[in-house]
Amino acid sequence: MRLSLFVAAVVLVPALASAQWMEYEDRAEFFSVNFPGEPTITTVMYQPQRGILIPARVYTVKDSARMYTVTVVNYATANVVDVPGAVAWEAWNFRKRGGEVTYDAYAQVDRIAGHQLHMKNIDGTQSFIGIYLHARRLYVLEARVPPDSPGAVHFQQSLQVLDETGTRIRYLIADDGTRGERDIGFDPVVCH
Repeated sequence: MRLSLFVAAVVLVPALASAQWMEYEDRAEFFSVNFPGEPTITTVMYQPQRGILIPARVYTVKDSARMYTVTVVNYATANVVDVPGAVAWEAWNFRKRGGEVTYDAYAQVDRIAGHQLHMKNIDGTQSFIGIYLHARRLYVLEARVPPDSPGAVHFQQSLQVLDETGTRIRYLIADDGTRGERDIGFDPVVCH
């Protein structure tokens, strides 16, 4: 098993390196993510589970047949009842789109709870999706790519939620398994 993982890593590294991946940061929306180029940004209105439309920003990079998007939905003006269910609502929206769900489970990024989906889409592409909620902002990442495309999981797992100073947020886990205080001593350079 270890040998096959090593071989896969050796095959993917050159493909990722040639894609010109960059770390993109948006301090106004409190996140950074790795994209294979500079994103195009559009503002849209998003329909929460209940209530009126709320603002969202969509960051998109198209790389040949691959498309990478981050949607940031600002739940600041949304019905307070919709906020806790925002991740489940967005996961349901992906599921109802059609196609075969091949992975559907809880996920976390820096101990910020969320959900991941992998889907085989009706058009033959695959989607690698990450959905996370922090401080009334919903972060939705989707890499929609042809089968066996390098970089999709890399993109999906690259999200970093930032604080108002642009510092990466990471939480500790309390003894009872719940999210505890913020990990102030976290050094991302040491962890990479």
